[in-house]
This record gives sequence, structure tokens and C-alpha cells, in this order.
Amino acid sequence: MAPSRRRNFTRVRAVLAGALVLGVGASMTLASWTDSEYAAGTFTASTFRLESSTATSTWKDSTSPADASLMINATSMSPGASQYAWVNIRTTAASTVGGTIALASWTSSGTLVPVLEYKAVRTTAVDTPCDAAAFSGSPVFVAGSSSAYLPAASVPGSPVALAVTPSSRELRYCFEVRIQPGASNTYQGGTGTVTWLFTGTSD
Repeated sequence: MAPSRRRNFTRVRAVLAGALVLGVGASMTLASWTDSEYAAGTFTASTFRLESSTATSTWKDSTSPADASLMINATSMSPGASQYAWVNIRTTAASTVGGTIALASWTSSGTLVPVLEYKAVRTTAVDTPCDAAAFSGSPVFVAGSSSAYLPAASVPGSPVALAVTPSSRELRYCFEVRIQPGASNTYQGGTGTVTWLFTGTSD
């Protein structure tokens, strides 16, 4: 190769090499500074607990049928003669939300249960006497009606859900229980126990 052509080729290679170096430098200027920020949250579940009291018990959380608050221990019952008993239910002081309460299910035992029947209302106030007068007028029936009783071993097919607040506001339920009029003499001396379950659902 002639000396002049070799010099030109060398210059071309030098230019290409320089272009390559410049290209690398240009690509590096595309990088960016980065930074990150984090955000966090703390989450706490609400609390919804119920407790009940009756004429024979103080406030307590009855968590099983065996621990149920005794409303009444009626003796010497006769067909058609009603007995009355109340239960107050409220949210506990630890509750942070309100909800609803409904008569949900029952358990029963004893020979007298087949002829026991009942109805129940929510009274207008927590200190309203639980007697025949509580069922007069237009009370809120949670079981039965003004003209009908339910078998004691049953609950309404469509439970009535009543609102309860988280501030320990009470609801009073008044029960009227009787032996069916015309019950057979074979039930004389019989006994029976019925335990009703109220279920609370938080908002």
C-alpha cells in the first residue's frame, strides 16, 4: 500500500475510534438519579361484643347455652296462664361499633316443651315492666304477634333485627310464655327448659 493511502486509512480508523468513544460517552449521559419514598398504614379491627342481664342475673357475656342468663324459673304453670320474663342486651364497653341483634335459634329439653308457646316484644324502654301491658298497643314483636304464639322450640322464619349502638345502649326483650290452652292432662307435673339465642351482627 502506498504511504499516502496508509496515512488516510490510519486517519479513518482514528476517526472511527473517536466516534465510538463519543458514542459511549453519549449513552452514559442518559442515566438518571433515582430516589424512593414509602408510605405505611396501621390497621385495627373493630370490636363488637354483647352482654345480657335478667331479673335473676347481672350483666355477663353468655357464650354458651350452659352459661345462659336465667330469665325465669316458673313453677305451677297451668294451661293458658302466661308467665312473663325479660332480658336486656347491650354492647359491651369495649365495643367500638354498633350493629343489630336478632332472635336466631333455640335449644330445648324436657317433657313439657311440646306444649309450651311464646311471643316476645322489644319494649319501648329498658325499664318498662315486662307484663301483659307490654304486649298491648303496637309494640315491636320479635316473635309471634298480637294474636299468635310460636312454639317455644322455634324462632321466627324472618328474624327481626334491631339496631344497637356501641355506647352500651340496652335493648329490653319481654317474653310471654304459657302452656297451650287445652293441653293434655298427661303433661301435668312435666318440666321443660328452653334456651333462646340472640345473635349480634356488627355494622
